[in-house]
Amino acid sequence: MPHLVIVGSSPMARTLAQLARALDWSTDLVSPRDFTAGGAGKPWADERSMVIVATQGHGDEDMIERAVTMRPAYLGLVASRRRGEAVLGYLAERGVPKDQLDRVHAPAGLDLGKTTHEEMAVAILAELVQLRASGAFAEVPAPRAELDREPGSGLKLAEAVDPVCGMTVMANASAMPLDHGGITYYFCCAGCHQKFNEHPDAYLKAVLR
Repeated sequence: MPHLVIVGSSPMARTLAQLARALDWSTDLVSPRDFTAGGAGKPWADERSMVIVATQGHGDEDMIERAVTMRPAYLGLVASRRRGEAVLGYLAERGVPKDQLDRVHAPAGLDLGKTTHEEMAVAILAELVQLRASGAFAEVPAPRAELDREPGSGLKLAEAVDPVCGMTVMANASAMPLDHGGITYYFCCAGCHQKFNEHPDAYLKAVLR
């Protein structure tokens, strides 16, 4: 089960927590004070976790500095691009290692431009689902096959995201699976399969951007 930690108490943070729980993800909605103190004597997150800092200008720097030491599989800051650059620049001046800061997604989520807090929560969760399905998170459990609701119908394969066009497809032989770097990718059509096969690194960089 994926583990998502959301730091903050804004309406967006609460909406994101509700959406993640609807997917049966293990979700912690944590106040900045509790996140700094740690959870039950241990860090709130580890390399198998995804962390979203949604303090929205109230202690962003401290929360990111705390979070990078946990080395989560994903670390995102809810902020404008300009604000994100300012936060990362400030932390760099404070001596936070560049390799840690390079792992921070600022802003977090798919870029939808100016939007509502509900849509922002959807954009963040969509990016996490996309990255997880594409195999970008080495330590986060990938989608697994689950029992179909129809008795006696066997297994229903998990879904995956086409890394070329972003379409959701069934992770089975009909989706033209292709192994790259020890990870299997699936495609909606032969065209996407061919494009990825010719330039896989270009599409993987786009997904991780």
